[in-house]
Amino acid sequence: MARQSYHEGLKLLNEEILRMGSMVIEAVDLSTQALLDGNRAQANSVIAGDEDINELGLWIEGKCLALQAQQQPVASDLRLLHTCLLMSMHLERVGDLAVNIAKIAKRIERTEAAEPYFEVLRKMSAQALEVLRQGIKAFADRDAKLAESLEVIDEPIDEMYKDILSRLLHPKEKEEAAEAYEWATHIALASRYIERMADQVVDMGVRVSFLVTGELDAEYFDRSLPDIKERFGE
Repeated sequence: MARQSYHEGLKLLNEEILRMGSMVIEAVDLSTQALLDGNRAQANSVIAGDEDINELGLWIEGKCLALQAQQQPVASDLRLLHTCLLMSMHLERVGDLAVNIAKIAKRIERTEAAEPYFEVLRKMSAQALEVLRQGIKAFADRDAKLAESLEVIDEPIDEMYKDILSRLLHPKEKEEAAEAYEWATHIALASRYIERMADQVVDMGVRVSFLVTGELDAEYFDRSLPDIKERFGE
């Protein structure tokens, strides 16, 4: 009976990760649309809904720890618990970034000079949503190849982010530079948040690949080590 309950717990955990993924996809979609369309009511709904994402993330974390403590899983089951725990953390972070974008949507003022940047943000947002959907699909399908391809799907987002920063730092017209003080910071932050969303999903892909193959991406962890040390103050 205990073993049956354990496998039911694993199944439920998998389902809740997918539900959290759907919630985060909706938050990203709504927040970026709120930014692009100037919809403050929509932005408010994203901010209000973040609590549900956080609560589900805490439930997933607790469930992972409880199942690990009760059954001491090994091999694929242990990898699943490890992956679900980290997936929930990455998804929660994407949800936080969606809230940040929603807050910008409530503050930013559209100007004629800002419109070209909004066109780039629109493309970035669409690509980020695609990365997120594919990341969740990779987990749902246990598709290591798709998980590993997320970094390639992410590359155009990185390039668009660099383009926005370059254009903000080197405006073509003096008038544009003077006017930019009102909205440039918001544009720069919004593009950064979108870029970070996609990076979080790429990290999720690494976790999914480990879940499926049992092999750690040493190159990824070498790249991430400086960030880990900075985060923990080492």
